[in-house]
Amino acid sequence: MVLASTVLIILNNEKLLTNFVTIDNYDKTLHNNIFLLVYVAMLLIFMTVPSVLIAVNCNPNNKIMYGFIAFIFSDIYLLQWSIRKFILKSPNYCKI
Repeated sequence: MVLASTVLIILNNEKLLTNFVTIDNYDKTLHNNIFLLVYVAMLLIFMTVPSVLIAVNCNPNNKIMYGFIAFIFSDIYLLQWSIRKFILKSPNYCKI
């Protein structure tokens, strides 16, 4: 996350949000908005997909509910999963 944010700041040296959009800076604002949308989409893909896959595989009885919870709270779900699996070493929790 830190590396991706640093790359975003380095590559996008323009002002990200502008208060006034004129003809001159319309292309810059459009470029910045597209850049930010791609960045947010990449974050969603790389942050939420692993947590949803873990939630669906570890909870076969209620896949949809746990998948939805993992999609909304992906970091918290991965944190509790890793604590239960690796720190508490629950033998029956999830065998991935």
